[in-house]
Amino acid sequence: MEDRKCAECGTTLVGRSDKKFCDAYCRNSYNNKVKRADEKFIMDVNRILRRNRRILKHLCPQGKAVVRKDILDQLGYNYDHFSGIYRTKLGTYYFCYDFGMSPFIENSIKRARIVMKQNYVPSLDLWKVD
Repeated sequence: MEDRKCAECGTTLVGRSDKKFCDAYCRNSYNNKVKRADEKFIMDVNRILRRNRRILKHLCPQGKAVVRKDILDQLGYNYDHFSGIYRTKLGTYYFCYDFGMSPFIENSIKRARIVMKQNYVPSLDLWKVD
């Protein structure tokens, strides 16, 4: 009979024939590594979204605000990632969870309206026929 080894640390296994790990620590460590590798992209995008949300929340303590684009840029806002879209007559809001940002240009100055999501902002019905 050949020696079976722990999938994480390589220790010789004793006990059940289907055992893969020597203890709970090795099992958790192994599964965390596998999960981390499989979900790295998701974790990276979530980190960006959380950072964007923190920036918007910081700039919008009263629930509504208008800021210059260069302030968003200085704070490291990433325009490529958002969690939702809401369209209005004034423009499109790109939400990071519960805070939205709508870019616009006024007197040749790039600005953004920032709002905290309100109850009147409906969810999208993607299968609604216009």
